[in-house]
Amino acid sequence: MAENQDTETGATPVVAPTKKETAASSASVEPRFAKEQFQDSKQFTQIEKDTLSVLLEDEQDYTISEARRVLAEWLKKEVK
Repeated sequence: MAENQDTETGATPVVAPTKKETAASSASVEPRFAKEQFQDSKQFTQIEKDTLSVLLEDEQDYTISEARRVLAEWLKKEVK
């Protein structure tokens, strides 16, 4: 039997994450930005900024990857 397994049930005990593991996981969370903040971003072209100002909701915050996904989905739409 493995060293970390419970001898009666054979299950591996659940261990709570350490402070270091918790800090590392929270550090990987992307920051969120208001729609207006994308207008000052150097990560988007002026055309992308203009498009985001129309596509993003006023009261919602977005990560940069979410904003890029919104742009990509909009660009894939068929022209009517």
